[in-house]
Amino acid sequence: MWRRLLILCCLPGLVLADEHWIRFASGPFEVWTDAGPRAGRETLARFEEFRHGLGQVVGDPDLGTSMPVRILLFRSAKEAAAWPAPSPILRGRDCFAILLASGAPVPPAVFHDATRLLLDSSVARMPAHLESGLEDLFSTIQVSGILIKLGEPPSQRSQDWALVHLLAVDPEYYGKLRVLLYNLRHGVEETVAYRNSIGKTAAEIEQQAARYLAAGNFQTVDLSPRPISVEHDFPENPVEPAELRLALADLLLPGRSADAYQALLRDRLHPAEAHEGLAFLALRDRQPDAARREFAAAMDAGSRSAACYVEYSRLETDPAKSAAALRKAVELDPKLAEAHFLLARRESDPARRIAELKSAASLEIRNAAYWQALAEANLDAHNFSEAARAWRSAEQAAANPQDRARYRQARMAIEQQRLDYEAAERRRAAEEQQRELDKLKEQARADLHALEAKVNQGQSPVTGEKVVPWWEGPKPSGKAAGVLKQVDCLGRQARLVIQQDGQKIIRLLIPDPSRVTILGGGDTTLGCGPQKARRVTVEYFPKSNPKLATVGEVATLEFQ
Repeated sequence: MWRRLLILCCLPGLVLADEHWIRFASGPFEVWTDAGPRAGRETLARFEEFRHGLGQVVGDPDLGTSMPVRILLFRSAKEAAAWPAPSPILRGRDCFAILLASGAPVPPAVFHDATRLLLDSSVARMPAHLESGLEDLFSTIQVSGILIKLGEPPSQRSQDWALVHLLAVDPEYYGKLRVLLYNLRHGVEETVAYRNSIGKTAAEIEQQAARYLAAGNFQTVDLSPRPISVEHDFPENPVEPAELRLALADLLLPGRSADAYQALLRDRLHPAEAHEGLAFLALRDRQPDAARREFAAAMDAGSRSAACYVEYSRLETDPAKSAAALRKAVELDPKLAEAHFLLARRESDPARRIAELKSAASLEIRNAAYWQALAEANLDAHNFSEAARAWRSAEQAAANPQDRARYRQARMAIEQQRLDYEAAERRRAAEEQQRELDKLKEQARADLHALEAKVNQGQSPVTGEKVVPWWEGPKPSGKAAGVLKQVDCLGRQARLVIQQDGQKIIRLLIPDPSRVTILGGGDTTLGCGPQKARRVTVEYFPKSNPKLATVGEVATLEFQ
């Protein structure tokens, strides 16, 4: 115990072991604090009402994040200052982290970046100027208890902020911003989305927003709160000293986290997490070999982190070990898009590759590279409609106009690619059929020539060989080529209706089907009734039958 106290005291900024830390959780947020349960619950309620308010405006009631957001609420500004964060929201080992001091207001930069985090994690990409305006609008959100006030002007007021503020606060547009953003998130073109939701063009709203910004008369609006009981809805849970040490190390702060992880390993506390944290620090310092060793050590220690296995798979040169790590990552966290994407790159079966890419893209909808890979995989499999949908999603996920235009062009080219493929398939099938027919004809001619040679040399056919009878009867003098339109079954007889290439209709009688020679590949059966527009060549004996309206009797029928 005294050894632990000594280590805690020696680590700068760490609280003493007798300080009492507790935690509360709701949605993607969790608050860890030593400032008491009331401060912890009020802070969690503030962030949950912020998330609820943003969800109201964008039309998504349950916004989330790809990793938990851990809010470390210190009881004093002095304690918080001991952990200087390089950005309002830190990306830690297994969570995002926000550092706050009890009693101090949440800085606008925190709500600004939290807005960006929620949009990036949950919402399909919208026009950049609207997302920028939303970030500025929600940076100044005010939450008192569960009451939400939106619209306080930020210190720097941009045209993007003015446009979104106008649509969110002005009574003329009440509720219309949510409809506009919903349409844009679901792929509706911007001009159509503005007309359908607001009744004005985007240019008209931009001009009005410019006048609104210049006038400087900005109001606020109260949003409907989420019904929360601050005292009862957030159960209190204790934080063990070792958990707190790990959470502070997980901030991945330069010069401090490495020592904290090493101390945890010396104390045999959280070995898998400590090795994983050291691996991420090595990656940041561009030391891939050290990172691979630490990730391997974390896995050996029983890591339950999917990200650990994904990063190890990137660094491992043995394909079998790398693939096994990816499969373990998907097992631990089926919602980790990157694991599905990396598995797809290793998959040789087209159907399984498409399935993995579809999972990756649907889990990370703003990743245009995932949608592009899915579109290309569907093109390779000739799934043209699915490829077009993937290109459309890539277009919406694109972060800049150049990529958006490139994806749009790829989507527009799908129809021509489909037509080209179908034409090539028809040519291939016809050529294959012709090759088969030529092969049969060539074999028949070879058999005939062999028989002629034996006869000419006075040789008898080989014992057991079936002799082809020589036909000395009359030869059919009539020939017709065209599309077989109809077969009329007349008892034991049949009548063919053929539309010749000059559009002339000819009817021919089959008096005895067993005496008609049928040639050609594919389906050579004749069914009664209308036919599927198959081309045929018919040799026939001219012989008129006025009663049946036929002009000859069929000798041979060849399907093209």
